[in-house]
Amino acid sequence: MNISIEIPSPDRKRNAFLTPMGTTPAGRNYFSLAVDSIPLLLRSRIFGQVSLWSHDSRFLAVQEWKESSPTSEPGSYALVILDLFTRQECTVAEVEAARSEIKPQEFMGDSLMYTVFYEGPFGTTKNFESNFQHLTGWQAIK
Repeated sequence: MNISIEIPSPDRKRNAFLTPMGTTPAGRNYFSLAVDSIPLLLRSRIFGQVSLWSHDSRFLAVQEWKESSPTSEPGSYALVILDLFTRQECTVAEVEAARSEIKPQEFMGDSLMYTVFYEGPFGTTKNFESNFQHLTGWQAIK
């Protein structure tokens, strides 16, 4: 039975739902995403269980899995911001999944703090800041 994980916004007026779709050969779970104001647009995409609401409940940062299928691990991870007020989205950053992973950490004003974890014998962690509202590439949520 696939029970969705409900992620309420800070103001409790919106909900994001991650519905399990399966598990990769390495044992990682992947999900479909629905947000109450845009329930059907995101379901054909694959997401990790990583998400973060902005303090004002306008933005949702999610980890999208690219080039992924039920029989393989993702080729890359994208950190995507959804603007639920304008119904637009923008990719903040993308990393190769074989060597790294990306996770949102905190919204601070017009910036999103995020972390990239690099694997390997000398695995490292790097923190970044993106003034995401001023990025180019915003488009309608698809």
